[in-house]
Amino acid sequence: MRLGISALLFNLDKALELCREVDRINHIEVGLDNLDECIKLHKYKNEFEKLNLSLGIHLPMELNSCENIKYIRNSWIDFINSMENQLKDLNIVYFNMHLGYVLSERLYKNRKKYLDNSVSFFEDLLKKSNKRVSIENTYSKSGDFSNIGYIYDDFEYIFNKIENGNLCFCYDTGHNLINSSDYISNLNDRLEIIHLSDNNGIDDSHLGIGRGILQENEIKRLLSVNVKYLILEINHNQIKETIDILDRIKKGV
Repeated sequence: MRLGISALLFNLDKALELCREVDRINHIEVGLDNLDECIKLHKYKNEFEKLNLSLGIHLPMELNSCENIKYIRNSWIDFINSMENQLKDLNIVYFNMHLGYVLSERLYKNRKKYLDNSVSFFEDLLKKSNKRVSIENTYSKSGDFSNIGYIYDDFEYIFNKIENGNLCFCYDTGHNLINSSDYISNLNDRLEIIHLSDNNGIDDSHLGIGRGILQENEIKRLLSVNVKYLILEINHNQIKETIDILDRIKKGV
């Protein structure tokens, strides 16, 4: 398992400084929102290699795999493929994304329709190349629009429909604290990435472990799961403290 941290372009320099200080960190997940940011990310190629960092990409939050307008849905596929092409020299190990969002009234009336849109989206996206794509649980506070992917059933439906093994699952602890569902038991065979953070169960504040309501027994359970990447998706100032806590929990002290 590789231990990672998350970053955006604006704080990537700070993140890399942390990677130099803590040599156990050997993975970084960078959030990119626009294609022109790919050019900026290339400037860090030598630094990634020097620090032996594997690299994942968190795709834009605006992405919507369940979009009902096929033209727009396909434009997102083109966007991801263009990003993959521009980043091909950086050896991206996965692209991570949320499933998307739907008008709440329409989602409640016909959830299956929008999940089928997501199935079509991922089938078309994955046939273009050998890229690895992870889909992440989220939370929804409803309103006019609702996120989709806040219950394990949504992902189970998609995985049962898609045979391509390049689609995997990313479990976010912070999102699960807000909308809880038993992802680990039900999606264990597709789970490859964990986003680890804490919060108060209301706001997705990306706190370090021990600063919110995430229970120690849940952390023990997560540390026993066989995943490829454990990403500390928290404030960089709380990374070292969190690593110390994880070490203590793992040792059972």
